[in-house]
Amino acid sequence: MKAAGTSAYTGGAKPMNKKHRGMRGRFSPPLPFRKLLTNQSGSSYFDLMVKTLVVITLMLTVISFLSVFTTYLNLNHICRRVVRVVELEGQVSDRANDVFYRLKQQTGLSPDMTVEDVEYCDGQKIQLRDTFTVTMTYSYSFTIFTPSFAPPVEIQIPMKVSISGMSEHYWKLTQ
Repeated sequence: MKAAGTSAYTGGAKPMNKKHRGMRGRFSPPLPFRKLLTNQSGSSYFDLMVKTLVVITLMLTVISFLSVFTTYLNLNHICRRVVRVVELEGQVSDRANDVFYRLKQQTGLSPDMTVEDVEYCDGQKIQLRDTFTVTMTYSYSFTIFTPSFAPPVEIQIPMKVSISGMSEHYWKLTQ
């Protein structure tokens, strides 16, 4: 026999109040408001367009910044090659200048080169184990945007690469 006041649903527990339960849970919004939220015909198309434009803009920005790093790596490569030639030759010779001008043409850069912190012996020669520093400076023009009615908006980014080397050539000095 059943006890008085118990429910047959859960073995004695009272059933939940149905007016607080919607189709999707206890605290779901009322039915007419939910229909307004789900009636968004075509809105996902516009969301997709906006997201695609944002992603493309970010990708183009990243790609344009990569050109700055590529230019710096090219400048570093030129400087390393010139330092190596000066180390082997023991002087800033025509061969070092040829390597410098050839690499300038290959990369399309036009840096300024200076040789610093060096003690020359017997003219322009660097004695064995004497150190020197080759410094290259370049000003990279980074274009932000190019309007059709005005000149492009650019930022000048100064770049400087200094690499030290040590002469590997022994010069017999004349006295």
